[in-house]
Amino acid sequence: MQDNRQSIENSSWQCYHTAMKQVKSPVGSKLGLSSSAIKYTGLVMMVFDHLFQMFSAQGIPQWFHWIGRPVLPMFLFICAESFWHTGSRAKYMLRLAICCILMSMGNLVLSRFLPVHNIDLINNVFQTLLLATFYMLCIEILRAGILEKRHSKTVGAIALMVLPIAYGLLLFLISAFPYWLRVIYFFIPNLLITEGGFSAVILGVLFYLFRKNRIIQVSIVVAYSILAIILTFSRGAGLFSGSSQWLLIFAIIPILLYNGERGRGKTFFFYIFYPAHIYLFYIIAWFIGRT
Repeated sequence: MQDNRQSIENSSWQCYHTAMKQVKSPVGSKLGLSSSAIKYTGLVMMVFDHLFQMFSAQGIPQWFHWIGRPVLPMFLFICAESFWHTGSRAKYMLRLAICCILMSMGNLVLSRFLPVHNIDLINNVFQTLLLATFYMLCIEILRAGILEKRHSKTVGAIALMVLPIAYGLLLFLISAFPYWLRVIYFFIPNLLITEGGFSAVILGVLFYLFRKNRIIQVSIVVAYSILAIILTFSRGAGLFSGSSQWLLIFAIIPILLYNGERGRGKTFFFYIFYPAHIYLFYIIAWFIGRT
């Protein structure tokens, strides 16, 4: 009897998982934007943002920075879709982890040997995407534990969710650690120092949780934007004189146009282009600073 019940529960979970895999995008039309199209659009917008980051002292206008504000939500949206559709979540997360570590090393080396005044080289979106996928995986483990009524799996998933938070709290004690330990610490992703902050990780997880409902996903982005506006006004700043985070609202355009298709594109192009263009701009800024 126990074996039969376990078999039924496992079968129910498999049926549920299969049904979820077959969910279609509400846009549905191939006339919209594929995930590759959204990704490449984000890459172009990101270049403008990083040009401002590296060359604002040379007169690059601030609207370059504004163009890049919707990019992180766009990448998090595609990350949630990719994590769901990938044939191997382990390989997907491993790629992000490797790129995260390599970019942390690159940031450390360039900042140490080619310092540029007024430029903090802390860019590493791989860390944000890795943490987002980590919590997506925890959610799947938690869901499976609940459906299978396996308390060990449920408790384990909750413990995994708490781990990066507890680890991040050690940041407050970092000054008491020896230098070599502080360097290692920044190679391990945590919610306190990730690019975009913990709110970006939450946004990616929410995209994943509500991937069946595009309206809810868009509403979440709008809510984030409204909250950013409220915080900006509370500090006595204006929409364009203070924080420009509210401009992420424009990420709803590609999200609404997403047609559920993968599209054409090189899988590893983003992994290479992202650090390459940042480091190229940074080295150029270093040369300019020397002249």
